Amino acid sequence: MKMVLILLAGALAAFGQQGFDFKVLDKLGANATESANITLDGNTLKLATAFLGDKDVKGIVANLKGVYIRSYEFAKSGQYKEADLTPLRDYVKSRQWSKIVDVKEADETSEIYLLPISGDQIGGLVIISAEPKEVSIVFIEGTLRTSDIAKLGGNLGIPEIDLPREGRKPGKKE
Repeated sequence: MKMVLILLAGALAAFGQQGFDFKVLDKLGANATESANITLDGNTLKLATAFLGDKDVKGIVANLKGVYIRSYEFAKSGQYKEADLTPLRDYVKSRQWSKIVDVKEADETSEIYLLPISGDQIGGLVIISAEPKEVSIVFIEGTLRTSDIAKLGGNLGIPEIDLPREGRKPGKKE
């Protein structure tokens, strides 16, 4: 009986540390005409770091556990369900991520979540952008500073990331 309890406790601890299962998002791309599916975790992420030229970016990536990007384009509206994004939203809500951007315009939504650690460090970033004919998800897991987020844009398949700052609107270049 004691051994069963020890095994059960170990299994629960492993389950509690388990990350998001991106396979649940695969049904999003079932009807897509174009798709991008990037999964860099563990050793794959370390291998990809070798292809980076910028030493600052290499230092940032060294602290990451994973970079996951899913992007789907559809020929017409209605070829995916908004409910297909629910598992990801539920995951970030259950892990105490903070939603810092929530924009809803007609039939488009944009959300950005951060996992705060301490000071200016975060444990991850999630971006969800959903339009009638396009869905994009960026999920970065690992320790980084908020100032490092923009530096990752354009590397490892991560799109340019323009987080809102005080006194200016996102998307407006300085």
